[in-house]
Amino acid sequence: FDQPGGIDLIRNVTTPVIEGAAHVYESYECALLHDEWVNTSRQPLVVTTGTLASADTIKDARLKRFAGEGEGKADWWETIQPKKKVVEKKNHAIFDCELIGMRNPVFLTSVHVLETDERVSFWHHAGDMPRMEEMLKREDLTWVSFNGIHFDQPLMSAAIAGKPTTTLKQIANDIINGDGKAWEVYDRYNFEKVEFDHIDLIEVSPGVRISLKTFAGRMGYPTMVDLPFHHDHDLNEEELVVLESYCQNDLGVTEWLFQRLRSEINLRTEMSVEHGIDLRSKSDAQVAEAILKKVANIKGRAGDRPAFVEYKAPSFIETDSTEINDIIYQVEKAAFTINAGNGMVEAPEFLKEPVQLGTGTYQMGVGGLHSTHDRNLHVVADEEMCISDIDAASYYPNIMLKAGLTPRLDGGAGERFIKAYEDIYQRRIEAKRSGNKKVAGALKISLNGTFGKLGSQYSSFYSPDLMLAVTMTGQLNLMCLIYDLEFHPDIKVLSANTDGIAVHYPAKLRDRVLNVVLENAKRTGFEYEETRYAKIAMKDVNNYLAVTTDAETAALISGEEGVVMGKGKLDVKRKGLYAETGLMKNPTMEVCSNMAVDFLRDGIHPSESIANYTNPADFVAIRAVKGGGVQYDSFEEVDDWELALDLGTKDNEWRRPCWEAGKVVKRKSRPAPVEVGIGGQKFGRIARWYMKSGSTMTINYVGSGNKVPKSEGAKLCMTLPDTLPEDLDYAWYINETISMLGDMGVKVD
Repeated sequence: FDQPGGIDLIRNVTTPVIEGAAHVYESYECALLHDEWVNTSRQPLVVTTGTLASADTIKDARLKRFAGEGEGKADWWETIQPKKKVVEKKNHAIFDCELIGMRNPVFLTSVHVLETDERVSFWHHAGDMPRMEEMLKREDLTWVSFNGIHFDQPLMSAAIAGKPTTTLKQIANDIINGDGKAWEVYDRYNFEKVEFDHIDLIEVSPGVRISLKTFAGRMGYPTMVDLPFHHDHDLNEEELVVLESYCQNDLGVTEWLFQRLRSEINLRTEMSVEHGIDLRSKSDAQVAEAILKKVANIKGRAGDRPAFVEYKAPSFIETDSTEINDIIYQVEKAAFTINAGNGMVEAPEFLKEPVQLGTGTYQMGVGGLHSTHDRNLHVVADEEMCISDIDAASYYPNIMLKAGLTPRLDGGAGERFIKAYEDIYQRRIEAKRSGNKKVAGALKISLNGTFGKLGSQYSSFYSPDLMLAVTMTGQLNLMCLIYDLEFHPDIKVLSANTDGIAVHYPAKLRDRVLNVVLENAKRTGFEYEETRYAKIAMKDVNNYLAVTTDAETAALISGEEGVVMGKGKLDVKRKGLYAETGLMKNPTMEVCSNMAVDFLRDGIHPSESIANYTNPADFVAIRAVKGGGVQYDSFEEVDDWELALDLGTKDNEWRRPCWEAGKVVKRKSRPAPVEVGIGGQKFGRIARWYMKSGSTMTINYVGSGNKVPKSEGAKLCMTLPDTLPEDLDYAWYINETISMLGDMGVKVD
């Protein structure tokens, strides 16, 4: 550790670090001398030779290998952290672990090396753990997993340490049930973490703790397979083959996900080299926090959680609007309560009421501004009328910097944070202007990823007052801009959402619109960008289609540079329900959104455009089904009620033989026969289906027997066919597209 006196190896590490530290995991990691923690320019490692302890005095098995007598040898550093051979280009070993069974669990690790197509499976009961350990030591491999840091790696380490599979099962249960964090099980079960070059995709992937099965559906992976056994089921020899096949399918999904995230991984790799921190397995917010902590020299967590925070509008929030000034007065005198459970700012009651401003209504809160008047709206531009989307560039970062806001951090850390943040912002602006997209993208992660950490009570940057100041200032500024634009009665704001507005106005007033935005930019220091629309069709503010034009547009509106004109680009902006399927969105019959785009942009009726779509993945939807589900082949009526307790009253207890113990129905007379599903296809937590012509059985939850929503007329499609199914219900997709367009105010003849 970076103590002035250095380390008294073993004797001084074993007891105070392993037994007495407040955070065992963190202390142990430091004791193993991870250079990203303790051997940096800011925190150099000081080493002194200590006195070795004998093996019988060392309680922690992980440190016994350093036992001895007399003075410590000078080469102990190389023992702990040997020099690694530099490999210019590594191959990628995708891996996944399975642990099934209760009395006699089996543990399997399957590996596929992408570049060489090397495949290998390691079974605990077959004595393969030494071979697995040797493969982990290979210096030509970077290992890639999904949730490997928190699940696979602890189990692999325990297996290599010689732990029986029953102990592995206990470790897995601790992690899954939340009784133990992954970093705690090493100490709890007394084994050493096996280190290897490892990228975990779960945090790099978009969303929060999205399952691998869901990503399989989002990517259109051909086979969606769930675990064919209960995790406590003890397997026979034939079932081991099934388990390995299941594991191989998960490897395939992980490979696809890794390929989709290649650019994100490459960017994080380059940032890791620049900052000397392994960022490859971190989310955008985690990357931002790690970098800013290092650059701004911020240690530990933020101070105590306040009971409430207050807001003061910056001087550039000024308006003649009575409505907005009244809101400013209310928010400045309000005490915003901090939720004692999650540390988040709570909105006062007066902010929950919609605000009437000009021709529209808007919903405020502790997040972004959202219009509520833009439902079922279809607007078309022409020679006389224009539609412009005005977005504030890097809105939240700019608010922090232009409003002079500083996070509530101790010891001058707030000022260092803002200085480091501004340096990153200026570097990104320079990179964008010079056309260096790679550097600009890396710096964008640092800027945008930081904001979410302001509201996290577990973050070093936790500053709910700053988070409120940013979001409230953003809302008030947009409202001021809306008021100024709509001061002319012929200019209408169609919608507003967090950092931008869509405006409908006469072409003759175009200069006025741009000048109003420019005046706002001069007063606030913010920069705006314009996108011109030919058409916009909105279900609501979060779900819409907009056809852009190649007409002259304002590429930049800023106080420093004025209005900089550019040329637009022909495209279709798709948001919310109508966005293209990707890692952020479940597929929901994407062909319907595609045909809606065809009609809106080109006027092609869905009955004609459907012939252009031949990929089965465009015709499916996926949905989470808690507890799993089934689509039966048929139903039959069964009368198998048993009278479990005959009291001769309405409290008689009836049960069915298939029910779990203790489940009964109380009534005097015999219950009516029940419908029972026969045969069919069961599936796990994610269902995938397409719409089938003719009659079909419902898709039901296994547990409750209830019908899965929006699955009427659906047919399970857990394995995607190569071509469109013959029983595809084309009419359903056409009608669904017409209904979708109707939701956006578009009439289809």
